[in-house]
Amino acid sequence: MVNKVIMRKKEPITRDKIIKSALKIFAQKGFYKTTVDDIARSTGVAKGTVYLYFKDKQDLYVATIEEHFGNALGMLSEVENAPGTPGEKMQKIARDFANYIIHLRTAYMLFTFENINLTGKTLKRIHSTVEPRVSSMIETISCIIRDGIEKNEFRKVDPTLAAFHFLSTIRAIFLSSYYLTNDAINIESILELFFEGLNKRR
Repeated sequence: MVNKVIMRKKEPITRDKIIKSALKIFAQKGFYKTTVDDIARSTGVAKGTVYLYFKDKQDLYVATIEEHFGNALGMLSEVENAPGTPGEKMQKIARDFANYIIHLRTAYMLFTFENINLTGKTLKRIHSTVEPRVSSMIETISCIIRDGIEKNEFRKVDPTLAAFHFLSTIRAIFLSSYYLTNDAINIESILELFFEGLNKRR
């Protein structure tokens, strides 16, 4: 009984380590060139241990995407429930997301072009995983924007459209972090385009 309790305590840690290793390997080699052996070796566990948590490589690939969308939703929830004005919360979300994205800049292919070459079954699983999470993100952000409008902090806009635009701005940071050098990435300038727009100040 004691051994079983110990195993349960270790399971989340092992699974998390496997996912983190998988993210790095998938990002470096792509889905098709990555093997379960590569991931097991990088994690420091036996190949069989990987199969205790994941049915196959596709299952693990989808799990890495689920993990990082879960992290994004967690960050959103923390900011939404923290004290501060709607404007402060939007700024906080933007910077937290930007820093998280830049940290994952090597995983760009994992979440974009690499997915194009996956089987229809895997793409369907990714879509079913991503779609509800993105919808939740848009809903949370639109609630903060709506609160800002009601408090006369933001001008009257469509909260849902603004939330979608906001996430597109975050994606622009992702793109710039991949295509530009770290020195060229200016988070503040990108965010200013969202919060201030292109119009010249009078």
